[in-house]
Amino acid sequence: MKKEKEYRFSNEKEKEIGICIAIQKIGIASIPQIIQKIEKWGGKITQKQTEKSAENLRRRDLLSIDLTEKNQNGISIKRYCMKKIKLAIPEIAQIKDIVDDPNLKPLIEELDRSKKTKKKGLKTFDYYKAKVSFGIKGGIQGFIPDDKGIIKHYRNEKGEQIIFHSYHFKNWFRANLPLINRTSNSIGDLFFEQGTVIFNGTQKCGLIDKWVTNIDSGFSSSMGTGGRGAKKVEILPTDCKIVTAFKIPRDFIKPERFEEALNIMCQGKAFGGGSKLSTGHLIPEEITIDETVWKEE
Repeated sequence: MKKEKEYRFSNEKEKEIGICIAIQKIGIASIPQIIQKIEKWGGKITQKQTEKSAENLRRRDLLSIDLTEKNQNGISIKRYCMKKIKLAIPEIAQIKDIVDDPNLKPLIEELDRSKKTKKKGLKTFDYYKAKVSFGIKGGIQGFIPDDKGIIKHYRNEKGEQIIFHSYHFKNWFRANLPLINRTSNSIGDLFFEQGTVIFNGTQKCGLIDKWVTNIDSGFSSSMGTGGRGAKKVEILPTDCKIVTAFKIPRDFIKPERFEEALNIMCQGKAFGGGSKLSTGHLIPEEITIDETVWKEE
């Protein structure tokens, strides 16, 4: 039986797609393992091409390097793993059948985007503005202790209104961007506004007791991670609203897909003070898109 002709990648993007797919299928892969996997699928790629493409992907923050495995001489073996993007990739018979698969659209968009943002001279982004009113679920905790040791939310200058600073939303976005196949390092292209809390009638914040451990307080001890005592923590009532706005590059998340993306991110890391242990989550309730916003950098 005549052997089917090996598939040669027609351009750099196809090589990058093939390498990303191979790495994700293997988990953590060395250059020889990547080549072997691609050849198993009927593809043809040289060691030099694989090394060059893998390093380009790493410099664009799409791959990371693992050096934990050593050879028989005790020298670390360079292996690559996917840093942020995770895709549901079907079983592959031939690499030529997968490079144009529509399921790979998030990967292709991120490959294009990461390459574009590395180019010199890219100065202009086309932005739109998303105004969002969030409901809340669970306890959105405060951030800073007052003079009585109660961990409270930030207030405005007059001390009358609870606010969230722009970096609170930025940190939350950064933690949850991988859920929508976007790298956390691309957070620098987004802009965030301060958020304000709107109460329903005369509702006020409540207080809960939170047991603080050495790990939670940032205190390290050779004696272990024993308790540091209970703290009073201010939490928002569940029927209040948090109102804010984001400025998003159009090629990062399209306006028509922003609501879907935001809903997915809201299922990820919690929001509020002590978010590593918090159960507080945002719920998008009203989103208004203003597509006339743009910014030149």
